[in-house]
Amino acid sequence: MLLATALALANFKIFQMPGGGSVSLGGLPVLLIAARHGVVTGMISGTLLGLLLLGVRPFIVHPVQFLLDYPLAYASLGLAGVIAWVTPLKAATATTVANLVRLHFHVVAGAVFFLGDQNTILQALSASYAYNLGHMIPESILFAALTGYFARFQPALCARQSCR
Repeated sequence: MLLATALALANFKIFQMPGGGSVSLGGLPVLLIAARHGVVTGMISGTLLGLLLLGVRPFIVHPVQFLLDYPLAYASLGLAGVIAWVTPLKAATATTVANLVRLHFHVVAGAVFFLGDQNTILQALSASYAYNLGHMIPESILFAALTGYFARFQPALCARQSCR
């Protein structure tokens, strides 16, 4: 259910970058899955979300870019399950770390794209960082604020669930 919600929320963009990348709440349900069920389930859910997004709005310029931008970048959101969200600070920290890893997947994928323009690797990485920070900083701040709010005011929503 949360994965379907993630796909729906990903299609309501708060901000859209001209060449791809956007700010949406699509990753929030994956972060909640990771908080409730742990890293492995969170990463599997993120991978599935990345593949579903590929089906909805594909942008592929290279096989490496496909792997980095879709399944791997969204799988990294599952890393938010490493830390139990028992306080707002821990929830915000877990979310920020997961988004930082996701940023680097998008940056390397973008460098593959920018290298096609005859740039050096340093130029391609710089351009990719500049571009991807434009949507990842606002989304990371938004996710950190929301997950901190959930941990404080809705702890049952992000409490670790035991499997039986």
